[in-house]
Amino acid sequence: MRRFALIPAYKPNENLIYFVQSLEKRGIEVVVVDDGSGEEYLPLFSQLGKNSNAKIIRFYINQGKGAALKEGLSYLNNIEGDFAVITLDADGQHSLQDAIYLLEKAATSEDVLILGSREQSKDSPLRSRIGNYITKKVFYFSTGVDIEDTQTGMRAFKKSLIPKLLEIKGERYEYEMNMLLEFAKEGIKMKEYPIETIYINDNEESHFDTVKDSIRIYSQIIKFCTSSLLSFGIDFLIYSISLIMSGSILFSNAFARIISLHFNFFINKKFVFEDGKSGKTSSKEYFSYLGLAAFIFVMNTLILRGIVETFHINAIIAKILTEVILFTLSYLVQKKLVFSREKVAQIV
Repeated sequence: MRRFALIPAYKPNENLIYFVQSLEKRGIEVVVVDDGSGEEYLPLFSQLGKNSNAKIIRFYINQGKGAALKEGLSYLNNIEGDFAVITLDADGQHSLQDAIYLLEKAATSEDVLILGSREQSKDSPLRSRIGNYITKKVFYFSTGVDIEDTQTGMRAFKKSLIPKLLEIKGERYEYEMNMLLEFAKEGIKMKEYPIETIYINDNEESHFDTVKDSIRIYSQIIKFCTSSLLSFGIDFLIYSISLIMSGSILFSNAFARIISLHFNFFINKKFVFEDGKSGKTSSKEYFSYLGLAAFIFVMNTLILRGIVETFHINAIIAKILTEVILFTLSYLVQKKLVFSREKVAQIV
């Protein structure tokens, strides 16, 4: 079976040439996507073309890692026959032995995404350790699937998965996270294998923008927080007005919740968990959500009254404290039970 390595490259150094040559010596065909590195890097890519058989695809303007990967995948998708592909970073932080190992695993696996999992140690750069830890927890929080290394760029698969990979949203670093999120939601198998952890110069050559790319990667959590804040704003406003007019905590809380829960259901279905592409709402989803809302309402009211009566806190301030306590519970139940897919992602 033919084997390909796909390497997105943005302002690489000469190590890329030697790495490509090493891959080709082991019978691996290479596709390199120049992600708008600029004129000063043209000599390096020209030298790569002269000293290897690599297919070089060029962007004249930087498009992002996700766009580069999808451009390379689009090229590979037009190649006839079955084959295995591995994506590799251009910064020299992936070993040849690991690439060969994961390609062999992919070649013998059907519709499985093979992930090279790095073990973070105290010798790893602090930024990388923190980033890997946070993204691991965010991913588990979003999907319920536990993956050790969500930021790995070493991923192998057979040609059959390429059409799915081309459908995934994201043009920059968020593409790789979106890939895992989508596979987890669709129940596509993912399997991790340990690989060597290599950081050159404390990962200083990484083009990862901590702020911008983190926002893109954590977009689902951000969207959920935004929808929750909007729903809370509606709930809190109606609660406050009703409390002033009626003086009843129970009535005000119930009236506000009835209105805000329908708003929250629509927003979460359409925009957060993106489970509303057909435009239809299943009765199972709706009644599951109503069941959750009823449970949250009971808990909300009990906690709210408990705070007011025990600590003698203002009822409006107590409302804010109660909503904060119940935020995480609401997210996890909606993700796992209300808007979950029929298939469950597997780490095999």
